[in-house]
Amino acid sequence: MNKIGVHSMGLRFRYATAKELDEKYKMIKDAGFDCVDFGFDEYLPVNDVYGDRIDTVLELPLEEAWKTFEPHFDAAKRHGILFEQMHAPFPMFVEGREDLSERMFNIIVNSMEICACMGGKYIVVHPVTMAYHCSKQEEHDANVAVYKELIPTARKCGLVICLENLFLEKNYHMMEGFGSDFREASELIDELNEYAGEEVFGFCFDVGHANLLGKNMYQALLTPGNRLKILHIHDNDGISDLHTMPYTFARSWSGSSTDWEGFLKGLKEIQYQGVLSFETARCMEGFPVELHPAVLNLLCQTGKYFAKHIS
Repeated sequence: MNKIGVHSMGLRFRYATAKELDEKYKMIKDAGFDCVDFGFDEYLPVNDVYGDRIDTVLELPLEEAWKTFEPHFDAAKRHGILFEQMHAPFPMFVEGREDLSERMFNIIVNSMEICACMGGKYIVVHPVTMAYHCSKQEEHDANVAVYKELIPTARKCGLVICLENLFLEKNYHMMEGFGSDFREASELIDELNEYAGEEVFGFCFDVGHANLLGKNMYQALLTPGNRLKILHIHDNDGISDLHTMPYTFARSWSGSSTDWEGFLKGLKEIQYQGVLSFETARCMEGFPVELHPAVLNLLCQTGKYFAKHIS
């Protein structure tokens, strides 16, 4: 049976005291979850990167940074919660800003080190997306260059770096970001693993992003196949990246905005054994704190329903 996980964003971890962290991890365990997908991007939001407001504990030496994350490790361990997958801050590369790209590269390396200390196996590092003004080959080459630089850290930490399917928004239209051409992403993963001489790279399938782009869920999952290591499960209305719980958007009386049946069929066919992890931060933020235990319980029950249908 697949483990069930939930993303840390939305649970307001960053400014919690040690006592509050203990209560939050207990709440997660009581709801039935096995894992937390820890978001390092909570400690460096994307808007702060683009706004040149980088001020993060993730730039400190590992021994100092660990003081911030050790309480999470301790609380999770007390309550039997695992950190199998995590999410590095993004973007990894900012075109035309070598100084910013270098800082972000170092921050991602530090995130990988902390991930390993917390017992993580997989870390999402967003691919480079420059789809508006460059060729596919230029975009491919940029990704090869930056991901190759992360291989020594991944080897040292025993991590698999996961590429995620991204989207871009231009003039109120959703466009493919890097990774949303699943064949292209799979070929890059194979190329990088061949260069590394071992499995250092894998794929993270983001259900919500695929839905925004109108992807065929079943076919999309068959393409990466066993390259698929982790999931970001969340729902939306097909228009905005809303990160809410599955089955919450129905365009008609006939069904959901997201093809959950095709999603489950694809996972079953590729024999997915990984964590069913819910990236539902905005859903959590939308409910009063007093209702968080009930929301988590429903999410976990949904995960168990998914697990039953793909086993």
